[in-house]
Amino acid sequence: MKLFLGVIQGFFPWVYENQINQFMRKHRYGILFSYWQFRKSIQKIKSLGLHEFFSYDGPIMIDSGAFSAYQSGAIIPLKDYIDFLTQVEVNDDDFIVNLDIIGERKKSTSNWSKLEQKVTHPILPVVHFPSLNLSDYSGLNLGMGGMVSSLKINEKGSVHDVAAWISKFRSLTNKSLHGFGLGSPSHQVAFNDMLESIDWIGWRKNAAIGDCYTPEGSRSVPNVRYSQKTRKWLTLELFEKYRPPFISCYSSLQLPGTVGWKYRAVWNVWMFLTAHKHILTIEKSPYVTAIRKRIRNFTTKNQLRNLSYYFN
Repeated sequence: MKLFLGVIQGFFPWVYENQINQFMRKHRYGILFSYWQFRKSIQKIKSLGLHEFFSYDGPIMIDSGAFSAYQSGAIIPLKDYIDFLTQVEVNDDDFIVNLDIIGERKKSTSNWSKLEQKVTHPILPVVHFPSLNLSDYSGLNLGMGGMVSSLKINEKGSVHDVAAWISKFRSLTNKSLHGFGLGSPSHQVAFNDMLESIDWIGWRKNAAIGDCYTPEGSRSVPNVRYSQKTRKWLTLELFEKYRPPFISCYSSLQLPGTVGWKYRAVWNVWMFLTAHKHILTIEKSPYVTAIRKRIRNFTTKNQLRNLSYYFN
């Protein structure tokens, strides 16, 4: 599975930690950035160049960020997106994502068609859970979005609906599928047989709330996160068992402010990049076990037929 690390303004983990840089280059992992989230830096990106701005010569996926804009009540003008894409240099192994109009399938398809005409690089179309039309797009690649908010194991119907949706689509097409936002170590393992590539920006949120991801699940760092609810803590034993080679001190994760956040952030990024090394442990987690059970339960002919209203 090909991995794309979602990036944020002001902090690029491969620049902060050289071993992350080396690991990403060795495996040809990519980065994903959002045009919408980086809109204030667009002129600088065009001036410096895409790869120079991010200090990375590996694959870069340019995501429009349409869903984030939609959640903010904003609309990204197609003309602005086209102007950016036609003025910035894109390498052969980079990816460009369509500018979707959330909830407007025909307009999204129209945008894709216009981008294909204006931009010389192929445009990756995106379909959003739970609606899908198999005849909208040609080509061998397709992005699948809108699933993250539904992947909550405790909400009845959510995870197994997503799993069945992906399973049925997989059975109906030979397209290579990219799962937007599904790159947590758990989802890498749970959906490994269904998706060719995946991205993840959740490392940021985990670090911000004081959590470090481990193959045994997310764990809260003591003295950083205080909660009235029962928490599973990152013990010294777990730290020594899974710590990245560039983090030597347990207390570094507990440091206040930005310093502690960066240590927790690079910890989570490392877990994202190296999840394949811990696949046997991750497979045993209750979350992954539950998802795979639902996938098995929803891949029979009769059960998949129940989801036929998602497809035209």
